[in-house]
Amino acid sequence: MNTTKVIIENWPKTNYIPIIIAIIALMASLYSLYLTRKSFIASHRPYVWASSYVVNDTGYRPIPSQVACRVKNSPARILRMEVKINLNGERLFDYTEENLVRFPDEKSEWYFTIGKKSFDKIMQRPDEDKSKLVRIISLEYSSLDGGKIYRYKLEQSFSPNENQWKDNNEEAS
Repeated sequence: MNTTKVIIENWPKTNYIPIIIAIIALMASLYSLYLTRKSFIASHRPYVWASSYVVNDTGYRPIPSQVACRVKNSPARILRMEVKINLNGERLFDYTEENLVRFPDEKSEWYFTIGKKSFDKIMQRPDEDKSKLVRIISLEYSSLDGGKIYRYKLEQSFSPNENQWKDNNEEAS
């Protein structure tokens, strides 16, 4: 007699509801594991961003020639930081810095300052040209272990009336 036929004929008549419940529980557990992992990664990764406002003893103060960057949540390896100032597509200023390590601190940030000569040269334009100035700040960073690379980009335009950079577009990924 065929072995397969004997097993099939003697297969016990069982209720499949417990098996279905077990499969559903397994799928729910796997989905929960996926959400937990996603939440863990989001809560333990570094967050880095840039702004025009510098923190000092009196609070936030705008300084048009400076870019302030902050780190939150965990230490970050700044792979690349670029600051560009353009006027009608023409590059007036370009600065790149690479391979920095920064640690999160509520009262701390790091700065990049455009040199006085360079900044004065850019600002010696009529107000209608100043309003067309665009500053782009790009950051590429990762956690210290060099895992996933995150990107931050801030695009700003200059407001001559307020003598300050105003945010146009901000992207993070």
